[in-house]
Amino acid sequence: MFLVLEGADGTGKSTLCKILAERLKATSYVTPPKKYKEQRERIDKEASEDEHYRFYRDAVQEASKEIAALLENGGRVVCDRYWLTTYTHHQVMGSKVSKDDFKSITVPTLTVILALNHEVQIRRMRQRGMSTEDRRELEKQREIATAFYKNALDFSLPFILLDTQSFSPEACAEIIVKAVGFDTN
Repeated sequence: MFLVLEGADGTGKSTLCKILAERLKATSYVTPPKKYKEQRERIDKEASEDEHYRFYRDAVQEASKEIAALLENGGRVVCDRYWLTTYTHHQVMGSKVSKDDFKSITVPTLTVILALNHEVQIRRMRQRGMSTEDRRELEKQREIATAFYKNALDFSLPFILLDTQSFSPEACAEIIVKAVGFDTN
């Protein structure tokens, strides 16, 4: 089982990823992979939009390999951001993106798109501290949130849309566990 949590910044992906991984006895995986983290801050600050896209595209392809290895022999993975985040964020920011860039990656069993009221989202982002990337995309957050849903429909992804403002993180986890038909007892 390979679950991916996608959505705009501040919607609760990291919190929910940890809870789900524990409940499903799965590996919690956060993108970009570790070997990309050292370069990430420099890329987020200095790279052009197209360089930024290529960096994150390549990171997703590396993550796909690592996730495939974790899934071998019945492994389970819950991933905090994957290809749809890279595609959607860069699409909205004006990069030339292509779904074909991700055609050979490990395919998720289910993508969960997390949604949240825009004002609440921005408040959460400010409370946790704004990264370079957050500041770069702040004015585009509403558009990014809408584009996640549109892209999931356009690409016919198996997904659910979950409003994280209406439910506690634990309740969100329970909804997802039921959606994948996994018995945690």
